[in-house]
Amino acid sequence: MPFYDVQHSFPLTTSQRSSLAKDLTTLHATSFNAPTIFVNVKFTPNAQDEGYFVGGEHRPSTNRIFVHVRSGKGRGDEAFAKLAEDVEKVWDKAVGRGEGDSGVGNLKVLHAVFIVPGITAREQGFAIPLAGEEAAWLKSSMGTFKKRADAGEENMKTLMADLEARPELLK
Repeated sequence: MPFYDVQHSFPLTTSQRSSLAKDLTTLHATSFNAPTIFVNVKFTPNAQDEGYFVGGEHRPSTNRIFVHVRSGKGRGDEAFAKLAEDVEKVWDKAVGRGEGDSGVGNLKVLHAVFIVPGITAREQGFAIPLAGEEAAWLKSSMGTFKKRADAGEENMKTLMADLEARPELLK
């Protein structure tokens, strides 16, 4: 479902990456009532000489997060604006950004969050449903999820545990 592409100049530690991945996953899952197993997070360190420009000026030391999401029911501008704000808070917490950490060139600053709606995807061998139609899709696919979990697929075991712990996903 969603794909969070964290492009960073700040040298994230393994612990910070783990924290960001977990917190972004929780944020998305709770904001859009989605199973956690379908939230994808990728980290891409920026090269110091990368060709990134802002306002026509070279800005080699920037951090940005592209969030590729499905658009649809309950996912309008307000929801995406709140998601962007919350993503920034997750970043600030993970890197320990304080009020004094600001300005161009400060490696702790998250320069931008870009929400990119309109994703169509296949994941784990399934055609992903339209936004707002997840509950019906989860219910209709339950037999396949269970069969694959019983066969030992770790991702399907995680999905089944998520569905059991979060019954609201099926409503």
